[in-house]
Amino acid sequence: MSERRRLPRRYLVVAAFVFVVAASERFGGPLTVDALRGAVSSGTEAAADQLRDRNARGEIHLTFDDGPTPGYTAEILELLDRYDAEAVFFPIGEQVEPNAALLERAVDDGHRLGNHTWAHDRLADLTAWDFDAAVGRTQIAVERATGTVPTCLRPPEGVIDDAAVDMAAAEGLTVEMWTVDPLDWQTDDPDAIARRVIDGAEDGAVVLLHDGGGGRDATVDALGTILRELGRDGYRFTVLPGC
Repeated sequence: MSERRRLPRRYLVVAAFVFVVAASERFGGPLTVDALRGAVSSGTEAAADQLRDRNARGEIHLTFDDGPTPGYTAEILELLDRYDAEAVFFPIGEQVEPNAALLERAVDDGHRLGNHTWAHDRLADLTAWDFDAAVGRTQIAVERATGTVPTCLRPPEGVIDDAAVDMAAAEGLTVEMWTVDPLDWQTDDPDAIARRVIDGAEDGAVVLLHDGGGGRDATVDALGTILRELGRDGYRFTVLPGC
């Protein structure tokens, strides 16, 4: 019998992500790389315990990736303000300077800013220099534009390896994933987006939405429904812990 081939650790982390997502659907709560590592080393029950511990009763965490974008980000900020909702925006570094006013407004409105790399960069198999060009450069851009320093990192497409996790920690960044993905980047149907979020709502859920990267009219339309219906159900929209 041939010896079974051992997969690289980064693939185990990605595989664990799938298992922990399943656990998160049962237990809820922010999905972090710490949970992924727990799943790799101790099985999904340990990761599920962490998700459960981070639950916030009656709270949902909205996050927006790929912005800021003129028009869409402003409309999202207006809706969040109307419903007294807080969120975390994960901007693309190269879009920060030209749209600094939008990020300043977000901070003034009580929202938090994370880091989504300079140009939607894949955070695996990077040298320290590459990581700094993708993440460190974005840290500097956000601080220069708003006076705030991000404390959390959202890996594009959820792809990250252990080396990048360690480099993020050295930058003072926690790595934050999500538990509800309504695929708003994939559809122009606001009802479908809203229904996926509402159906996935539970204490401590982390919702992945986008304010850039393409046309986001459907996301904006869906957001009003999400805020209205989940607000009626008693949910509050608060900043993701760690950000």
